[in-house]
Amino acid sequence: MEVNKNDWDILQNAIKEWEQDAKISPDQAHALRESISIKRSDRQLLAKYLFIISLSCALLAFGAIFIDEKLLEKLKQYFSLSNIIIAAITGLISIAWFWYAFKRKNKLNSFTYEVYMILGALCSLCCLVYIFKDINADRPHTALLMCSTIVLFVLSILLRSAALWACSIISIILWFGAFSSNHSINNLFLGMNLVVRYTAFGLLTLILSFVQAHIKSLSFTQRITFGAGLLIFLLGMWGVSVFGNFSTLDEWWKVRQTHELAYAILFGAVAVIIFYFGIRYKDAFVRDMGIAFLLINLYTRYFEYFWNTMNKGIFFLILAVTFGFLGKWLERKKRSAKKPADIKT
Repeated sequence: MEVNKNDWDILQNAIKEWEQDAKISPDQAHALRESISIKRSDRQLLAKYLFIISLSCALLAFGAIFIDEKLLEKLKQYFSLSNIIIAAITGLISIAWFWYAFKRKNKLNSFTYEVYMILGALCSLCCLVYIFKDINADRPHTALLMCSTIVLFVLSILLRSAALWACSIISIILWFGAFSSNHSINNLFLGMNLVVRYTAFGLLTLILSFVQAHIKSLSFTQRITFGAGLLIFLLGMWGVSVFGNFSTLDEWWKVRQTHELAYAILFGAVAVIIFYFGIRYKDAFVRDMGIAFLLINLYTRYFEYFWNTMNKGIFFLILAVTFGFLGKWLERKKRSAKKPADIKT
């Protein structure tokens, strides 16, 4: 809702009093603040967009500088800086940056605030990288990823940042891949190859997302965890339907693809169930994920089994008829669900 500056001040004060009197929860107060914005003139909107572009370019520039190790080494040698000094400088910059952004949170829109958070996170990660450069650990990358995950999770909770939570999930995904690979035997970790263990990881993340919904301080990012878990799980299932649980590609090449048919059927069944639950609970994201991976499964099976034998037109005709019947069935279900309401009115 867009209001003028005076009305915005009145509403902000009202929300603040309701929150202090415990009439609304902090999450509800945050949602109300996010739903109210000040009407801006064309000049103000242009300034806002230029500011967002400036922050985005700064983000890209920051990332490019710290990815380019040669540039960093030149700066390090020129100023005669040790790794610990660089870590201390970037750590102090990130603390100051987070403090400034959090203090101005109520004056920033959600997108700008999250850009601030990501810039601060890059400083924090740079600090960790230079700390670990002086640590001679057996698995430095695994330890770095684990520390990065913990730091990002803590910052996300303290600063109420959805972007930092998403970054922490990416970090723990990378950590899990590195950790399981480092401790695998013959490319198998607890008897699972890479795609199978990521399927299990996605399923565990999904379960944890439902637990997270009941934790007040973490509920604001529950949807991110749920979406990430569902995506990882379905991508893992797709990988299993193609590669099975073989430890090497050589073993996989020696086996006919029909031996993986059970995994393909299971993947299809899971996609249908997810699609059904998306419709049942009116969740567009879940519904779309279900139908997308059902299509991915069908196309994958076509390229595996029928690319050289079946006419392409016949295959796509079968798909058209199948989804046509599915659409008619869903339309019929929707009509039958509306009838009781129509009779009642």
